[in-house]
Amino acid sequence: MALQEIDTAISAWATGLGTPVEHFVRLSLAVICGGLVGLEREIRGRQAGFRTNILVCVGSAMVMIVSISLATAHWPGQGTYGVQISTDPGRIAYGVMGGIGFLGAGTIIHNKGSIRGLTTAAAMWCVAAIGLGAGLGLYVTTITATLIVVCILWVLNYIQAVVPHMRYRWLVVRIKWCPSCVADAVKFIQSRQVTVIDTSIDRRECAEGYAMLNMHVGFFRGDNYNKLERELAASTEIELMATRETAV
Repeated sequence: MALQEIDTAISAWATGLGTPVEHFVRLSLAVICGGLVGLEREIRGRQAGFRTNILVCVGSAMVMIVSISLATAHWPGQGTYGVQISTDPGRIAYGVMGGIGFLGAGTIIHNKGSIRGLTTAAAMWCVAAIGLGAGLGLYVTTITATLIVVCILWVLNYIQAVVPHMRYRWLVVRIKWCPSCVADAVKFIQSRQVTVIDTSIDRRECAEGYAMLNMHVGFFRGDNYNKLERELAASTEIELMATRETAV
């Protein structure tokens, strides 16, 4: 009940300022809310940072303000010959939420099986929705949504770091060729508490007595994998040639 009273009081205060000033208040709220989310992304060095999120939020708020203005505007000739001109302020808002997907796609990076930027893209989508709320004058709801988004991005990041989760990498190893070389390599890696998910062999180097193994591995503890890398780097039987992170 208290939140409803606060929201009502803020709305009444903003309305009393007059149309241009009220629009300025809404746009300023969009700057603050978008800036809070963007600041968190900027600190973590993500693709869409401080300025990008502010621009998305302010742009969405402006679109909502224009949509409402179009819906409430008196059009010359309205009502002539019994024709009524009506507009839906939600239509342009729908276009914003659909169009922000193209901008969000630009923050997603796919590189050899590794995908980055999904959280940033989702955050931008939320920022666009927050901007629409600010443009519509939903002051308390907009502030609440901003705090929730920042909490999810900032606080839950530490919780996620504590919760055990599987991480994945691709390994390329060079091994002396024998009929059981693949089984021996898998056994060696899994004895280090690293799970081998998939393995493929390249026998083009068999003429020299060696084979290349491409191994997709998963692990819960990073120190186990780091120990495995050090052992492979020092080994003369199973040599580590390359490694890279992968999403799944």
